[in-house]
Amino acid sequence: MAKENSAEQRRNKARENARQIAAAQAKKEKTAKTILYVGIGVVVVAIIAVVATLIFQQNKPGTEPSNYVAGGVTLAKDGAVVQPLKMPKGETSKLPKAANSGTKDNAATVTVYLDFQCPGCKAFEAANTPTLQKLADEGSIVLEYKTVAILDRMSGSNEYSTRSANLAACVIDSQPEVVEDFFAKMYAQQPEENSDGRTDAELLKVAESAGVDTSKKLSSDPEQTVASCVTDKSFEKFVKNSTQDALDNGVEATPWVLINGKHTDKTSDPQALALEILKATGEVKG
Repeated sequence: MAKENSAEQRRNKARENARQIAAAQAKKEKTAKTILYVGIGVVVVAIIAVVATLIFQQNKPGTEPSNYVAGGVTLAKDGAVVQPLKMPKGETSKLPKAANSGTKDNAATVTVYLDFQCPGCKAFEAANTPTLQKLADEGSIVLEYKTVAILDRMSGSNEYSTRSANLAACVIDSQPEVVEDFFAKMYAQQPEENSDGRTDAELLKVAESAGVDTSKKLSSDPEQTVASCVTDKSFEKFVKNSTQDALDNGVEATPWVLINGKHTDKTSDPQALALEILKATGEVKG
């Protein structure tokens, strides 16, 4: 009888050991599954966060550089950067009004859409800048420049149009007083079409030759300098948005010139252009 009891005890002990082993194994498996599910959850949340960030970054509007209004920079007498004569609805600006620079009440707005890769823009500036600056100094016009990037395909694979427009935004944001000299230098070193555009280092040297301090901080982002703005392409989104806005507003090519919002084809004849501008101001009847 004692032997039977002893055998029964051994069986019971074996069953209990097996039960404990099974329970321990089940607990390990449950723990492992919990860890796995938590890990998967963390990864999924991280992926969602990354995707959401990318979507937000892609869809948020580009930061507009200081001294730009409605995607452009407006110059009055002596190259002073001013507000547009007619501020776009809903926009404000801390820039001085054009009247503060001696602009007349009947002044016209001459808008020039340009691409720094565009040979026609270079020819337009060479032919018309003296006349346009003279009219601005006399108070007859304000001169509005809008840089766009529609010729990236003409500069190999380095997107010179976009990068040069970004440089212009970096410069105008921090040192608007050099706009006229800067534009002249940019056209003087314009790369040939279908060749590689200038490198970042070369673009910065062009800016420096126009009197730009490339170590100066941006007004719109004090953590950025002109140099870092160029290498980071800080205003790339702004340039792309401005370019699309121009295309949506009917710009077909560069240079594209408007007088009080109306397109003119008198871009290759300075005298004809000046006459059309003065008619728009009322200073010449026609």
